[in-house]
Amino acid sequence: MKIEDAGREVAYPFANLAVLLALVMFALLFNLALAAGVLGVWLGFIILPAFFRYALFLLEARAQGHDAPAPGIEAFSLVDNFWAVFPAVLPCAFIWLEWRIMSGGSFALAGGALLAFLLMYPASMAVLAVTRSPLQSVNPLAVWRMVRLCGSDYWWIPGIVVPLTAVLVWLARVDLPFLLFDVAANYVFVLMFTLTGAVLFARDAMQDVEIELALEKTDEESRTDLLAARKRVASHAYGFISRDNRTGGFAHIRQWLEREANRDEAYGWFFREMLTWESKLPALFFAQDFLHQLLCWQMEREALKLISRCLHEDADWLPARDDRPAVRALLEKHGRNDLSRRMPSL
Repeated sequence: MKIEDAGREVAYPFANLAVLLALVMFALLFNLALAAGVLGVWLGFIILPAFFRYALFLLEARAQGHDAPAPGIEAFSLVDNFWAVFPAVLPCAFIWLEWRIMSGGSFALAGGALLAFLLMYPASMAVLAVTRSPLQSVNPLAVWRMVRLCGSDYWWIPGIVVPLTAVLVWLARVDLPFLLFDVAANYVFVLMFTLTGAVLFARDAMQDVEIELALEKTDEESRTDLLAARKRVASHAYGFISRDNRTGGFAHIRQWLEREANRDEAYGWFFREMLTWESKLPALFFAQDFLHQLLCWQMEREALKLISRCLHEDADWLPARDDRPAVRALLEKHGRNDLSRRMPSL
């Protein structure tokens, strides 16, 4: 994620009308609950879960490249999408922990706990959005795997949210009308979720984590052996490519791919592995081969995601010449004028 991308994401909750109206609506509802006395407690049990549900729906939409949804009646349901209420559990538990720490006078420890929470909570919510499993979202291994999967882009989230949270703490101490403070607090919280979704989309992490978790649930030991073997193949190919023998390196990978039972997943793994190398140029060349295979397999959704990812890495990237007519037809079929405009020489 580049600085200009991060700037657009910071403005996103205010620039998108659906999200902006949701921020104001929830702020008004919270103020109504606050003014309603005892009745407000019951209103809070309806409004607060709806707010967390909506934030998670936003994360999912952004991670899949969809437009932000307006808050609907499903967000206020007390029985549907129970997993989507779980985002409220961790903050509530954390607030209780902070209260206990501060009651003991350990303000520095409370600040450190807040920082740790802001660092890891987005990854936890990303795991929840992908797996819809509250247990997986509090699994430290799954959370850390998500952080690694998102790579350096992940640190944009706490890098933006932590300073804004510090501003919120300062605003809480000044004489700011509660409605304005509530809008500001809602903005920071929603921004954490939309930023997380944007990072997931940029890293194509929704599909990746689904595959990883599914395989681990069925045959974790075999998966570990397979990944170790792929690592060795990629390392050997890197040796060829780093010595200007790209043909030999790719041939070594293709030879291994012929042995894979799930070739499309394997192609994706090697592509992502190459993106971690010092130079991303080999990955972008390999992506042309990967795209050709996806077109042959008629995996159109995956092909579009691969094209988007390559253009994110290099604005001048193009498919292999022989595949360009098929890519043009694919973009026209799915109405992806955004990608067509980014490849005017296609």
